[in-house]
Amino acid sequence: MEMHTHVVTASATGTAAEAAAKLVADLKRDLAGEVPALVMVFASTQQPLGEVAAPLAAAFAGAQVIGASTAGEFTERGETKGAVCAVAIAGAYKVYSGIGSGVQAQPERAVAQALEGLPRAVAGYPYRTGILLVDTMAGNCEEVALIAAGELGADEPLVGGAAGDDLKMVSTFVSCGARAANDAVVLAQIFSKAPLGVGVRHGHRPLSAPLRVTKAHGNLVEQIEGRPAWDVWREATRDAAKLQGIDVDALAAADETTFLLRFEAGLAAGAEYKIRAPLSRTVEGAISFACGVPEGAVIRITESTPKDQIESAREAARRANAKLGGRPAAGAIVFDCICRNLILKAEFGSAVRAMVEELGNVPLAGFETYGEIALDAGDMSGFHNTTSVVLAFPR
Repeated sequence: MEMHTHVVTASATGTAAEAAAKLVADLKRDLAGEVPALVMVFASTQQPLGEVAAPLAAAFAGAQVIGASTAGEFTERGETKGAVCAVAIAGAYKVYSGIGSGVQAQPERAVAQALEGLPRAVAGYPYRTGILLVDTMAGNCEEVALIAAGELGADEPLVGGAAGDDLKMVSTFVSCGARAANDAVVLAQIFSKAPLGVGVRHGHRPLSAPLRVTKAHGNLVEQIEGRPAWDVWREATRDAAKLQGIDVDALAAADETTFLLRFEAGLAAGAEYKIRAPLSRTVEGAISFACGVPEGAVIRITESTPKDQIESAREAARRANAKLGGRPAAGAIVFDCICRNLILKAEFGSAVRAMVEELGNVPLAGFETYGEIALDAGDMSGFHNTTSVVLAFPR
């Protein structure tokens, strides 16, 4: 008889040991004797990832256990802060995972190390899906995503996220089995009998004309069209911001990040845009981004509202659901940017509920990332900001 997918989630607070014990107990209770193929754990800085991953790996010895530190966590029951969330997937799946180190110095070698020994095909399981988790503070996140996609092949969807640390921006971790590490990348391969569904959406729409980045290095954009980036940003957004009740010429310093997250940069990626999140500006008028924007790139300043962000989360779930070959969803794993949380604030829970409803009120768990990874059907856009990435499992 064909196995059906069983997805269960749990969340816990307290010390790492207390949280791990509760996660194990709750997951085992709800699995009701089933052995999961995959367990993912998302841990805040209050529960160090390694101290949670090790007991979970011991308790679920028959599963691949992978995880990341976070900037926030959630399940279908809502958002948590200062907590740990976990999801277990049982059913007709074969899962393999690995970890590679040295992302900062040698990203190609780190990806190769993570993939070492992982099979490229499993008889009877014709569909493949990759999950990638990467230490944000090591840098090279987009490079790692593109290298991994190249190694896995254009026919394998790849999803994932960059680890967080509750916006401390000091140290981020990923884990595989009992081992948690920074300067590392984790890759998992899910082999399935039916296709999984991937949905991606960001909720921003182009506002400005195309603009060329004329001076930049790393995450800092100094000039656009030969002018200070901050001056261009204010000029291009002035009218749209006014409609949202924002006076760009009278912004308090404390309100600048919120303003920038309403009007982010869009890099063309086929028919759509991948978003780059501006976070702050310097006194000289340069803008610092969550990840690199190369000199010479052509961007368009985009706009978004909380309503757009909630609807885009729903649309990401809708797109994932539509790729399940007509089967209903059993549950999902979600990689959602912390920037969306900063935009939505108290309304972030509405975005989570929208995804749950669109998937048919099924279990889901995810974490707020420092960047999202989504490549599907040869799409090489790779690394995103302020985006929801939904991986749905068929029942």
